[in-house]
Amino acid sequence: MGEEFAGEVVMKEKRLNKAHFVLVHGIGGGGWCWYKIRCLMENSNYRVTCIDLKGAGVDQTDPNTILSFEDYNKPLIDFLSSLDDNEKVILVGHSAGGLSLTEAIYKFPNKISLAVFLAATMLKMGFVTDQDIKQGVPDLSDFGEFRDVYDMGFGLGQDLPPTTLIIKKGLQRKIVYQLSPQEVILLSHSIIIFDSKHGLYDHSGFDTGSHAFAAGANSSLDTCTI
Repeated sequence: MGEEFAGEVVMKEKRLNKAHFVLVHGIGGGGWCWYKIRCLMENSNYRVTCIDLKGAGVDQTDPNTILSFEDYNKPLIDFLSSLDDNEKVILVGHSAGGLSLTEAIYKFPNKISLAVFLAATMLKMGFVTDQDIKQGVPDLSDFGEFRDVYDMGFGLGQDLPPTTLIIKKGLQRKIVYQLSPQEVILLSHSIIIFDSKHGLYDHSGFDTGSHAFAAGANSSLDTCTI
């Protein structure tokens, strides 16, 4: 009996160690955010894929040309589409990455064995009601007015809601990286090149901060420790 139980435990561990985790970053991030966790997981024999959503990480798309959430989330959807029909993954989304997970769950229920919302937005497909917006957008009024906190891009025109948001560089330490070591702050700033003339992020470097949401749909922002 004891040997049979031990054998079952070993088999479960082997199956778990072959699990494929797909990590989805939140607002102001990119696939690079998971570098410490990815290293630990891969050293434990897990398969790990870190997605760069459109206009983030090493993706070369100008964020202000991304005019819908579906377009922004396309890298995740394309990745899941490319999986074999019998392959299942574990999705992990942080902060606004929860919105990406929700769409993926609706579209690929048979390819997702588990979805983990890590301090993430848990709403229906996008923002539907005023209450959704209230629950999904963080209250950062302690740091000033909306324009004092975010740099915004207007891909749909100046007379329409913003399509891109990024926490101003001077506030990122207080709002996004408050639990992270200084080395991470320097890393995040060293791979962002700001074009002060246009208010955009120059893709000659890694764009870790520009995120697109159609028609001004914002996303949640939670504490991130990396």
